[in-house]
Amino acid sequence: MFHWTPLLLATLASFSIGCASTPKYIAEDCPVFSEIEAVRVNPAWALDRHLRLEAAFKVCPPEEGLAEIRRKRIEIKHTLIRFLSSKTEAELEDPLRVENLRHGIHRIVNEEVMKKGTVEAVFITSMELE
Repeated sequence: MFHWTPLLLATLASFSIGCASTPKYIAEDCPVFSEIEAVRVNPAWALDRHLRLEAAFKVCPPEEGLAEIRRKRIEIKHTLIRFLSSKTEAELEDPLRVENLRHGIHRIVNEEVMKKGTVEAVFITSMELE
């Protein structure tokens, strides 16, 4: 007679209950949205300096994500201005500044702006601290 061990039951349960549905798209095929014009801000407490940044966003699912980011490009620009103007000169001169900004922009856009689509990646295409 076959005996159902706890490990076997847990393994079977993970296959039948824990399976997530596969997305109807391939993330590598999601479009890159670059129609947000450059953002220019003063860093925090530095009214005599300017940060100019351009970014592009890889959005999924392809059609719904692209439609949402196009509709919300003004909200995204506002979010970028608010986020970037909160950064200090020290943060903007850090050797890891591009990666830190990229991760911060990725997080804030997904948390505060995108609801149906998702920004899969942020690409900083231009950055100048004057």
